[in-house]
Amino acid sequence: MSTKLYAFSSGILKSTKEKFLFNTGIGEPFDIPVPYFLVDVDGTKILIDTGISPGCIKDPQGTWGDVINVYYPVMKEEGQPVVALSKLGIKPQDISYIIQTHLHLDHAGSTKFFPNAKVIVQLNELRYAFFPDPLMDAAYIKNDIKDPNIKWEPIVGFRSMFNGAVFIIPTPGHTPGHQSVLVRLKKHKNVILTGDSIYLKDNFEKNIPSGFALNFADAAYSVQSLGELAKAENAEIWFGHDPEFFKTIKLAPEYYE
Repeated sequence: MSTKLYAFSSGILKSTKEKFLFNTGIGEPFDIPVPYFLVDVDGTKILIDTGISPGCIKDPQGTWGDVINVYYPVMKEEGQPVVALSKLGIKPQDISYIIQTHLHLDHAGSTKFFPNAKVIVQLNELRYAFFPDPLMDAAYIKNDIKDPNIKWEPIVGFRSMFNGAVFIIPTPGHTPGHQSVLVRLKKHKNVILTGDSIYLKDNFEKNIPSGFALNFADAAYSVQSLGELAKAENAEIWFGHDPEFFKTIKLAPEYYE
């Protein structure tokens, strides 16, 4: 079995540091990358997240509303998955699965543009995205996720795909149904794509909570669980939005296998 892992950037969010490190760098400008990933297992193509809403390229306010006062999206045309994948010769209909770590606005922006993809999401996340608490409503862009063409495949708990080449782990806390993904590779160390369960390296190594979580206790347990999984699987942890870490990984068209 051949497994390849590609990393892409959909753009950046301009914000402040305390949004990602609890009570740290209050008011300090902090730009974070917004990645998404492609896993190719023997020709079957799986996207992990789909990045920022492409409407933000020309109209951030109209696309995201007042959220831009806290997280301002900067995105170029080439940041869209449809455009970036086309440079690899991949068409939207070639994507068989999308694994959504969660359905926030910077992770599900292009999900509706892949007509053949089964979209794997935790059932709790799907329910919450459609009926969020009032204070969290702005984090879910209805035009991105309430689309009749999206083929939802809700799951509960763990999911092994392709004989374990891709393994989904529930990591609630940031949202009720957040999930992370272990990708098992042969030539490179296994990789854990944390999504927003671990924003930054400092969240993990210095045990500083993130600046945002729906449930901070669950979020802390999820970080611990991913640390134990990394030890058991001899895996690298790829932090979800760490600007310094993101500089160290190869971007498509390069890949890991």
